[in-house]
Amino acid sequence: MKTISIRLEDSIYEELGEMLEAMGQTKQTFYETFTRTALRERSIPFIISAPVNKKTAESSGKMEAFQRLEIVRKKMSDPIDYNKEREEAINEKYGCID
Repeated sequence: MKTISIRLEDSIYEELGEMLEAMGQTKQTFYETFTRTALRERSIPFIISAPVNKKTAESSGKMEAFQRLEIVRKKMSDPIDYNKEREEAINEKYGCID
């Protein structure tokens, strides 16, 4: 088993701890679940949410938009070619680099 070290700003670390505690999770369980799911799905396809507190209420609009996108993504019948999508996004942002 390997040990990893992650640097986070103090405020982010504390907020993550509060959120995970509200969900009954530990940081270790969170990172293991995140890693296993990302490896299995070959992407980051899931949302884990906790009750919104006053600190995060202002960002709830962003979360709602993301959740709507997730619903659309799950309804899509054709698989997404992430490499193609990434290349198109890079080409759109920076121009074609060939």
